[in-house]
Amino acid sequence: MRDEILCLHQSSELYGSDRSFLAAIESISAKKKIYCILPFLGELSALVKCIGAEIEYYPYGILRKQKLKTPISYGIELIKATLYYAKKYKEFNAIYINTTVMVSALLAAGFYRFSKKSFFCHIREIPDKKLIVIFRLLLRFSGAKLIFNSEATKAAFNLPGTVIYNGVAPLYSVPSMPTERDRKNLLLIGRINTWKGQDFFIDVIGKIANNAGDDLHIRIVGSPFEGYEYLEKDLIEKVNSYGISDNVEFFPFCSDPTEHFQWASYVVVPSTKPEPFGRVAIEAFSVGKPVIAAGHGGLVEIVNHEQDGFLFIPANQSSLEDVLLKLPPPSSPLYEKLSKSALDTYYKKFSLKSYKEHINSTLKSSY
Repeated sequence: MRDEILCLHQSSELYGSDRSFLAAIESISAKKKIYCILPFLGELSALVKCIGAEIEYYPYGILRKQKLKTPISYGIELIKATLYYAKKYKEFNAIYINTTVMVSALLAAGFYRFSKKSFFCHIREIPDKKLIVIFRLLLRFSGAKLIFNSEATKAAFNLPGTVIYNGVAPLYSVPSMPTERDRKNLLLIGRINTWKGQDFFIDVIGKIANNAGDDLHIRIVGSPFEGYEYLEKDLIEKVNSYGISDNVEFFPFCSDPTEHFQWASYVVVPSTKPEPFGRVAIEAFSVGKPVIAAGHGGLVEIVNHEQDGFLFIPANQSSLEDVLLKLPPPSSPLYEKLSKSALDTYYKKFSLKSYKEHINSTLKSSY
């Protein structure tokens, strides 16, 4: 029997869930050696190796919407992957599964539910209502102890477990005020997909462009999943159709977003579906940037309206318009107050130290 904890994750990039996974296994590695299974070699791999973990690559058994289009071949893949994980689990006493999209890993866990092995599943997503019924059954079958990244996620699944808020390290040591003190620079950063709200946000900017004039400048930073490149293309075409291309810039995903956060005066999280947590919001708070967020999901546990940012009615254009047209400029005393409150919220609730302490406390029975 191996002495390491087996840690499983569904990606090898450096988006929010990847960084949260890395922080979790950094915490575990202080107490126990790590053996990690990732789907492919990526930017996350080098950082995982830096903590002394051994890595194996296995890309199958993960829920991907594209694969649902070929249900027979995907079903065969899930069965083979479940058998692979069931065999792999024989070597370990403790297994940490990051996110519910590790379908085969959770199915395989169910074969050991009456064993002495310890299984933990860290839930970082809120699926659609139809899918959540299936995931709830899958999690019950797995017998894993559950960790949720917010009260909103726990409420959506309606299953017992521990809530641990994600924590982040400050992106840079000293919060820098935006260089253009009277211009409102709005940053949207994260995966481009159908529910993160980039499309919705552009529609709002297109409507208020005449009233806002040259007051608002936007950066959209991120890339879509492979096979969904059309989403980015559609966004660019929409920007051009509104005639706002001088005010909206697109940047691909980058592993170090420091430059973009330094440029921003506000960070926007306009998700049209509930965010299970909202890591981007606490990254913004860690460097004193107020957040404009859709008021649902985990975001309402992070952003305090008119204290460290602004909440608007989700997917409601008029509500977001009102917020954007009334934003205080970075040179104003009100902005400075928002910025200070954002930092205070971060240090009180979302520091990396607190996150790691809670992870270790929850998993200590398996050490």
